[in-house]
Amino acid sequence: MKSIKNIFIASLTGIAILFAVSSCQKGFDPKTYAPAKPLPSFGGYSSSKDIETSSLVDYFNFNGSVTDSLGNLSGTTAGNITFGSGVSGKAYQGAGSSYVVFANPGPGKTLQSYTLSFWMNSPKTNGLARGIFSFNNPNDFWGSLDVYLDNPGPTDPKGDTLLFKVHMTNASGVPLTACFLSSKVPNAINIWTHMVVTYDAATSVINIYQNATALGIAGVQGLKGSVVGPTLPGSDPTKTPITPYGALKLPTTAAVLGTWQFQTNPSLTTSATAQSWAESYTGLLDDFRIYNKALSAAEVSALFNLEKLGR
Repeated sequence: MKSIKNIFIASLTGIAILFAVSSCQKGFDPKTYAPAKPLPSFGGYSSSKDIETSSLVDYFNFNGSVTDSLGNLSGTTAGNITFGSGVSGKAYQGAGSSYVVFANPGPGKTLQSYTLSFWMNSPKTNGLARGIFSFNNPNDFWGSLDVYLDNPGPTDPKGDTLLFKVHMTNASGVPLTACFLSSKVPNAINIWTHMVVTYDAATSVINIYQNATALGIAGVQGLKGSVVGPTLPGSDPTKTPITPYGALKLPTTAAVLGTWQFQTNPSLTTSATAQSWAESYTGLLDDFRIYNKALSAAEVSALFNLEKLGR
């Protein structure tokens, strides 16, 4: 009798275990146990910090400070520097009397090729030219390298375009030392826009990108209209042989973020003081990077896509 009772209890226990196992199996969801899918990569990169790491010489993420995280530029602020919402984290908020001066231009003194990359969110220029960044030239009206916004004029019927400009002075000895270049940037008013300028000393080719798309560039001597990826001449392009613009030698002793070299107090050049047609940058800036080489189109695309995702 005792044996039959034990068999009965064992049977009930087995049924209970079987039921429990069956219940667990029915509730199993393989999706919850599947390994997380890797994040998509762009151009073989999964993080913006991995793009040409050895060539990145300055980086400002503006997460509550205007400090170069690589330590190559040390700045002094003017005015009340504030921060707004950025593409990722915080962003530099420009204002009429605010800017950052770097008494030593750091890597700017040795740049031969370069890439400038940053996000901007800018209001309309409203008649004034707006300085974004400059490596100064202490003996000239214009800086060694100036990046700024100007007025698109009557060719902007939709009212959504910014005129993005780049000026360079090459003191390497080429006959044609200065160039003034511009690109129209559509759909760029009060919206985050990724801007990149690349210059390659080996080929003398310059590119300006908006959201990873190469823009036409106007102002190249010897070329009419706007051209994507033009080659800059270092001598009169109507006379052969043409000297290439070649490796840069920027005659710089300082740098400024958020305004022009002549809008600072005191001025960063002996050739000019504040101009009535110029103003400080009044929009937002984020993820400002300087490389000592020209990034490829694929790398620019990867940088745009990764930074857009906060990676």
